[in-house]
Amino acid sequence: FLSGQLAFDDTGKISGDIETQTALILERQFAVLAQYGLRPEHVVKAGIWITEQANFQRFDLAFARAFGAHRPTRSTVISQLAMEGALVEIDLIASFESLN
Repeated sequence: FLSGQLAFDDTGKISGDIETQTALILERQFAVLAQYGLRPEHVVKAGIWITEQANFQRFDLAFARAFGAHRPTRSTVISQLAMEGALVEIDLIASFESLN
């Protein structure tokens, strides 16, 4: 289980559009998964919070680019986020079980 993450850069700031934030969050989450021998294909569920419905299509494109052909189960909610500038928050559930 990876708790919800926001798109903090190396200086602790959040910036960028929805696609940039989505890519950064998933890149960092995939790095955490890799520490345990897991790949994006091991993700079985993603929880998504975005602040604007109008951003959904661009979020969806960035999410699909990050996961490639794999499509984990996903819930997406339109909601305010606690940090100013945050456009998306993502949590993941991955499985150690074989994908075969």
